[in-house]
Amino acid sequence: MRSFRLLLALLPLFAPHRSDAQLGSLLPVPRSLQSDGTRLPVDSTLRFFITGFRNARLDRAVGRAITRLEQRIGQPVSRSVGSMPPPGAVVIDVAGAGGAVQGLDEDESYSLGVSPGGARLHAATVVGALRGLESLLQLVSGDASTFYLPGVTVSDAPRFPWRGLLVDVSRHFMSVAQLKRTLDGMSAVKLNVLHWHLTDDQGFRVESLRHPRLHTLGSDGLFYTQAQIREVVAYARDRGIRVVPEFDMPGHSTSWFVGYPQFSAQKPPIAIRREWGGADAIFDPTLEETYTFIESFIAEMVPLFPDAYWHIGGDEVEGKHWDSNARIVAWRKRHGFKDNDALQAHFIKRLSQILTKHRRRMVGWDEILHPDLPAGTVVQSWRGTQYLADAAARGYAGILSAPWYLDHIKPASDYYLADPVPLFDGLTPSQQASIMGGEACMWAEYITEESADSRMWPRLGAVAERLWSPREVTDVPDMYRRLDILAARLEGMGLRVTSHSARMLGKLAPGLDVSPIDSLLQVVQPPSFGQTINGLRLNQRHPLTRLVDAARPDPAGRWTTERFVRRLAIDASDQAARDSLALLLSGWMTLLPSIDSLAIRSPTLAEARPVSAALARVASIGREALGYLASGAPPPPEWERRVRGELDGYDRPQGTLRVAITSEVRKLVALLTKSAS
Repeated sequence: MRSFRLLLALLPLFAPHRSDAQLGSLLPVPRSLQSDGTRLPVDSTLRFFITGFRNARLDRAVGRAITRLEQRIGQPVSRSVGSMPPPGAVVIDVAGAGGAVQGLDEDESYSLGVSPGGARLHAATVVGALRGLESLLQLVSGDASTFYLPGVTVSDAPRFPWRGLLVDVSRHFMSVAQLKRTLDGMSAVKLNVLHWHLTDDQGFRVESLRHPRLHTLGSDGLFYTQAQIREVVAYARDRGIRVVPEFDMPGHSTSWFVGYPQFSAQKPPIAIRREWGGADAIFDPTLEETYTFIESFIAEMVPLFPDAYWHIGGDEVEGKHWDSNARIVAWRKRHGFKDNDALQAHFIKRLSQILTKHRRRMVGWDEILHPDLPAGTVVQSWRGTQYLADAAARGYAGILSAPWYLDHIKPASDYYLADPVPLFDGLTPSQQASIMGGEACMWAEYITEESADSRMWPRLGAVAERLWSPREVTDVPDMYRRLDILAARLEGMGLRVTSHSARMLGKLAPGLDVSPIDSLLQVVQPPSFGQTINGLRLNQRHPLTRLVDAARPDPAGRWTTERFVRRLAIDASDQAARDSLALLLSGWMTLLPSIDSLAIRSPTLAEARPVSAALARVASIGREALGYLASGAPPPPEWERRVRGELDGYDRPQGTLRVAITSEVRKLVALLTKSAS
């Protein structure tokens, strides 16, 4: 078992080798990079200088960069940032501050040159300098004698101006500290929009002084004070990240009505919804008082959120709640709205007028797309890329989210190869230009602050690169190699990316040697979406502290197996790949006895047994396939039919977890047919 754990620890070493590791570690990949083989030494004598525009925001950014550099090289670096640089210094030359409120048109480009004579970072704005400083830190390398920056010339700018992450704090509340960690990670990969999903059926998370029953009755006491909101917005701005709030309406709005039921289509009493799924209550769009209330609330919130964009939700509106109210049905007919879609369009139009009055541009999910949708609205697509194309074809700006739901347990490669502007989508160049970018979504039905980092990262890095880097950057194996490095960087910054599993196992089994389960978690994953206990679906009251919550969405064992299978697909005689894969599979085959000995110690640990038994069989099939591949002899037809059927069965969850390498072993079996032909 000890030697197998060592092998798991060495998994990243199977990645392709780079002659200069740091040149190949940049994430996102810059638009242009050339290297000349020279070096700039990095030690305690290195000095930073700002020769152009300078303000407190830039000073703080340089200070953070120096702190991270010190931690990387283990030496102090001068905190005195001067303006008259000597040879060998890092020179930061910024033309201007950028927008007083960072906007969609903020210039984030930068250029970076490193030579033995020094490093020079130039940017038009402070935000551009932030992006360049991140690349500078990623380039720091070392050998046995010194740390250094490789000699490079970088010219870089983002492909899309909107590169975001939605964080849902309504289903499960996230602390300010967690949000700050997330913003730190976003800055590291050059994301620039935090979409803050602040209200839903399960909680209203913002303090309102005008309408205090919103947060006092609709939040279970878990909400952000207005001072905390300002703190988060300021923290984000310091890192070049805009904050776009979402207050979901007319659906997903139950928590609004716990304190203010008079604006609901349903009669009181109305309670916070604990289950996941459709709304229990939605806004009444027929009352003028509804719009007066909403405008009063928005007017109070606008000073807290200076961004020009404002998200109103608009998704999954269940018309049955309007249909069940005879007065609303009569009003709808009396005013000539033929159906509930038209009634919702009326509500959205009224919201747009309110937001326009407060100088905000409306963003909504793709259900708001309607012939009466006001011009200038931004449509965010969650149901599929076709909805984004439809919005663009009708003249609306758009944001893509459909392929990037992080709570859906998909591998980073799936996220990486999705693109906001699909090829052959039939859009004209001007329509394509209306697609502003995209957002990954971290919905929190089955995610808490404990597991949030591990569910977002490092896969979010794949989305960040897709939105920043040139379209042609699509090397999946290299992306995974760099995600390994990103995960380590983020852990060093305080995010809990890979350490989450050990921490969770410590809670589940204090005092027990759970290393076999830790090994198991290298090769199993949560199901695609949703969780149950003995067939019962979970709700907001469940603590989410089981093995499935300790598991990782895209475990290292899966994509290491994929690398070896890919190598064998290219060359079936690749003995190194065969031997390495055989060693991994053998280790996974032998986990079951150790898992069994733990299963009798705890019902929670017993949840590992079904998936461990399934893994043992899947790994055994893989070993058998490798044997046939090595011998060159085709397997008996009945063997192939039998194992294909077994693998189909193992695609399904085994209890609360799922074997992550089933599809890779299936590819291995398919190679036998190819080899025989």
